[in-house]
Amino acid sequence: MSAFTEFVLIAIALYLWESTLWLPLRGIALRRKWRGKGWKAVDPATYMAGKELGLVPLLPFPPDFGIAPCQAPPISPDEGDGFLLERTNGNLLILKSLEWNDLSEKDHFLVAGGSSTRMTSPRYVDLLRRAKQRGASPRGAVTLAWRLALSPTRAGREWRRWMKVSGPFRISGPLLATGFFGGLPLTYIYLGIIPMLIVVAWLWLLMIWTAARLWWLGRRAYPAARTALRMDAFLCLFVPFHAMRAFEIASVHAMGTTHPVALILSSGDSDNPWLAKFVRRILHPLPGSPGEVGFSAAFKPMLARALAHQKKSLADYDLPSDRSDDPESTCYCPRCHAR
Repeated sequence: MSAFTEFVLIAIALYLWESTLWLPLRGIALRRKWRGKGWKAVDPATYMAGKELGLVPLLPFPPDFGIAPCQAPPISPDEGDGFLLERTNGNLLILKSLEWNDLSEKDHFLVAGGSSTRMTSPRYVDLLRRAKQRGASPRGAVTLAWRLALSPTRAGREWRRWMKVSGPFRISGPLLATGFFGGLPLTYIYLGIIPMLIVVAWLWLLMIWTAARLWWLGRRAYPAARTALRMDAFLCLFVPFHAMRAFEIASVHAMGTTHPVALILSSGDSDNPWLAKFVRRILHPLPGSPGEVGFSAAFKPMLARALAHQKKSLADYDLPSDRSDDPESTCYCPRCHAR
């Protein structure tokens, strides 16, 4: 195997690694369908997952401009005076009380009451911090974060804003991929080393421009994620595959405080299969799980308000399924089989 072939294979392997998002299992990535305004939900646990993180594959050619890695707030109020912490793997932990001193952030983790959960973006912590500065209690701040996350109006605004500020990445990503995988080898084969070095210099300038845009996003568009975006900008200066996927990498911050339900409803996709399944899980929590029962009781009113945005109600997703074509069917689970 020649050195050039080895270089190409290593480059492809690194590119494929950058063409993935590793998200907490409690998150959901939405991908815009090619036709219409619908969304397809991608569960991080579907393809490859560990105990806490799962892999979301991206489209092979950048950018995957329809991807929206959404994240629900990790802390929610229960029906009483306590709180529920959703761990990174999706399990719920009951917290009897929560004070401001019990909350902290460390290495992409939110620590609450001695337990931690992974976050995709520090923007959620910034929401709590700003609420605290206004004099809100921990319960008031947590409730406000949920109302914002479930607002279809805000979700639509966040998505439109992201589409606007990420526009340059939709140009730089394809140019970098085409130049690196097509322009470099063809220039070297047909024109020689000097023209190839000129192409390398041009690609590096494009990487610098991408890094500058990420730096700007951290300073102006998403200041709460400034540190993370600046680190990505630094990597873009030296890793071309990272620069190719700048759109997808920054999207975790753009949509990091938006619940997938809100984004789905903001586009009018009220018949989305994932949405129907999610609503049924809220309406019919597992009876043996105190965490799910408490979360369901506290979450129903907020979910009902979000559905009202599309003139829908919780009952619209709790209809018995049509089993007329299945004469052997003897049981029915409203959590799993409603329509």
